[in-house]
Amino acid sequence: MKNLITSYFEAFSNKDLDALEGMFSNEVILKDWDIYAEGKQEVLSANKNIFDSVDTISADLKECYLDGLVAICIIQITINKEEVLKVIDVIKFNDQMKIHEVSAYKQ
Repeated sequence: MKNLITSYFEAFSNKDLDALEGMFSNEVILKDWDIYAEGKQEVLSANKNIFDSVDTISADLKECYLDGLVAICIIQITINKEEVLKVIDVIKFNDQMKIHEVSAYKQ
């Protein structure tokens, strides 16, 4: 599962919506301090809006803790090579190892 987490953050950092689409379940939910999106197309649209609002974005995985189908990830997001956010992502997978939910919390 660690490989899936690494691939997810790489796809996010590369603004790769096609790769993200393949990782998400049809019922995926995205929640953060500004966004609530439900369903694959809505979540992809939310990600596209994020990507379109910045020149560059990089999600650097600092720590990852796994418990069954849940990953707790401590990440550092760098926006436009200047603004740095410390974030905790809780990523839940379904039985098919597709991402079912991403909840992001600012530290």
